[in-house]
Amino acid sequence: MAEGHAVHGMAGRVRRLRGQPGRSSGPVVEDFDPGLLDGLVVDDAEAHGKHLLVHVEGTAWSGHFHLGMHGAVSVRRHRRALGEDGLPRTDPPVPAGLAWRFLTAAYLLQITRPTICELLDPAGVSALHQRLGPDLLRDDADPEVAVARLHRSRRAIGLLLLDQSVVSGIGNVYRAELLWRARIDPHSPGSAVPVDALRALWQDTIDLMTVGLGAGWIVTHPDQLVAARDLLVREEPVPRWRKNYAVYLRRGRPCPRCGAAVEAERMGLQTVYWCPGCQVLHG
Repeated sequence: MAEGHAVHGMAGRVRRLRGQPGRSSGPVVEDFDPGLLDGLVVDDAEAHGKHLLVHVEGTAWSGHFHLGMHGAVSVRRHRRALGEDGLPRTDPPVPAGLAWRFLTAAYLLQITRPTICELLDPAGVSALHQRLGPDLLRDDADPEVAVARLHRSRRAIGLLLLDQSVVSGIGNVYRAELLWRARIDPHSPGSAVPVDALRALWQDTIDLMTVGLGAGWIVTHPDQLVAARDLLVREEPVPRWRKNYAVYLRRGRPCPRCGAAVEAERMGLQTVYWCPGCQVLHG
């Protein structure tokens, strides 16, 4: 499943279509009629956690998409011949699982296999933002709201970090690596973790996800983080180095910090990974 940094990257690519009228197509389903967006102009795109919103000029509707495990967003330039209306004369072949296509004179946007595909009015967009927790990569995120939600709950912090109503955008990879970096056992009740530790966790999450957004992939290894930050400052692309996690997918292997065997178990709907040797169980 795409984690929050990836969806923010998708929103950035969709924004390339801003100001361009396009031909809207796709299957008509109960909550999404692409014909309502035909001939209109993409005004903006935004992410809130793992949710993508595409706002369109000339209508009250916004497209709302959640990609789930198998969804994808593709934005690419094309060189198709244009007709008298300024749009391509022909459409590309329809990919499997197409939910929505928006074809402008220069770009092709395609969203495939989302688990949520619907049109929302302004009230619906507002309700979506209200029910989601703070998104660390959004300018309007309030860290104290997230810290308060984490600290007032007796649920395991490993569950809380994936609860999108508590904090938005963190997925399974970041959960494992962030808690390892913070030396917090995922079974610790949120209420037992010191507030200062939760604030530090929030800031570390911002730092890692900002690098992930710029790099286009999840970077957590200390040496790779240093190199990636240096490249991003120079506005150079970050290569896809070999993934090097501390605990994620490393069950039974030695912790790179203390040497204890990494453990794993089902927590909620996903597997959580942690080191019992150096991650402290609070409470």
